[in-house]
Amino acid sequence: MEINPDQLRQQSALFAAMDTADLHAVMALARNEAHPARHVIFREGEEGDRLLLLLEGRVKVSLSSAEGKEAILSILEPGQLIGEMSLLDGGARSATVTTMDVCRFLAIRRRDFLVFLERHPRVALALLQALSLRLRATNDQVGNLSFLNLPARLARILLNLGQQYGKHTGEGIVIGLKLSQEELGNLVGVSRESVNRQVRLWVEAGLLDYAHGILIIKDSDTLFREALAA
Repeated sequence: MEINPDQLRQQSALFAAMDTADLHAVMALARNEAHPARHVIFREGEEGDRLLLLLEGRVKVSLSSAEGKEAILSILEPGQLIGEMSLLDGGARSATVTTMDVCRFLAIRRRDFLVFLERHPRVALALLQALSLRLRATNDQVGNLSFLNLPARLARILLNLGQQYGKHTGEGIVIGLKLSQEELGNLVGVSRESVNRQVRLWVEAGLLDYAHGILIIKDSDTLFREALAA
């Protein structure tokens, strides 16, 4: 599929920092890559050989414990970069990335992109800024997991998901992600059973609806107050 340069600029701050000549030079290095839903793009510890720009679909970024438990660090949407840490330091992948939907990417090999960055320092600065934003978001999430109780943590994550993926309807804010109870628990950092109990309490209280993996926020004001409670 042909990539529109203007669309890339709109989707990604990294590509927005490039002039037309730079953008065409990068696109000459890139190739399209597509994967089905629930497909592991790469695993934590693997060699980082390419940078990906997500064009369509959503992916989750996660870590696994020695016991096989998963912690979801973030859910990425179109326009976001994947693999920029390994691209810069040449180290192994720091997390596992799995598609949540059918996804399409723009992929650039590390060796090609590093040569390009050496010649275009402004683009390198934009990449560092994108990485800094990702680290800040991760720090915020780790802080929430460390210091807040379960209802406050879950409320903050649901409100954040509502902001990113929510659609206002007559029923409430429909979160446009299909999340299993296990995935929701992995986002919050608790067991599936724990998050299920809390969701059930809020469904009974009229704050949420949750069926077949679809969450609907029905009372965002009360959920916001829950998010502020320590």
